[in-house]
Amino acid sequence: MKLSINQRSKAIICFLIVTNLATAGYVFYLRKQNLEYDNPYPLIDISRNFIDQKHYLTTINPLREKVKAMVKEYGQDSVSVYIEYLNTGANISVNPELYVWPASLTKVPLAMAVVKKIEKNEWQFQNELVLMAGDANDKSGDGENPLFEYPVGTRFTIENLLKELLMNSDNTAYYILLRNLHQDDLKDVIQALGMEQLFTNEGRVSAKEYSRMLRSLYSASYLSRENSEQILEWLDASSFDDFLASEVSQEVIFPHKYGVDDLSMSYSDSGIVYLPNRPYLISVMVQADKNGNSKNEKEKAGAFMREISKEAYQFFLNANN
Repeated sequence: MKLSINQRSKAIICFLIVTNLATAGYVFYLRKQNLEYDNPYPLIDISRNFIDQKHYLTTINPLREKVKAMVKEYGQDSVSVYIEYLNTGANISVNPELYVWPASLTKVPLAMAVVKKIEKNEWQFQNELVLMAGDANDKSGDGENPLFEYPVGTRFTIENLLKELLMNSDNTAYYILLRNLHQDDLKDVIQALGMEQLFTNEGRVSAKEYSRMLRSLYSASYLSRENSEQILEWLDASSFDDFLASEVSQEVIFPHKYGVDDLSMSYSDSGIVYLPNRPYLISVMVQADKNGNSKNEKEKAGAFMREISKEAYQFFLNANN
């Protein structure tokens, strides 16, 4: 059958795109093999060859001063904030010594421990784990079919449990996986990343320490690139769109994990905002007034996180060198 002019044009364009991509990939491969000869700046971070200078901001101090003022207005001893511009490592750290109850933030290191066991060939994604009576928990689970509704004895693949854990923050998935892990599996994550100060003896975390975990996923320094990417994709698919997520464009990738604990009055959110050529990491943790009204304090904490997120997003989006 004879192709129309339009169809032939599309076919030619597709062919040229594929050919150019293949050529560029081959050239990049050759340059990597002979980096010391082909790279004019062999002592400089190789990513500088691909990212325009305008995306290496010379200062983020205006944002730093704004964030400090916002924290002071909210309550100096109630908030821990960490923001890092990933192109340069420039960061803003407010109250790094303030540790709060992490709630569902603990699901990320748990997921990393599970995936590391898979990388060690001790488990596989398609292995199945059984729901026991003690695993069922209805306190958290944003999906349409939370796992606590399933009958005891139901079997779930590890991959499905990880999806429910990270996409829907399902507590039942958390307890199934935790019960089947050894304590050393979790210790391995902390020790390998040099994060012995991540949790206090009471299990509390700070924004700065927790951010290092997300940075390890961004750089694929603990898990393989394939598995780090997969965890970030699941976190990006989270159905929770409040707190920090509310001020990030839906067109921008934002893998993040939130934590809510009304009993301890602690509220947190942490993630990576993938602004084109300007990615940044942001973590905010709020220890609300335990003597206050739970609903009011949660709304206040949420409003604060939305404002911090808005300021950071607009700064990195519009900042010029």
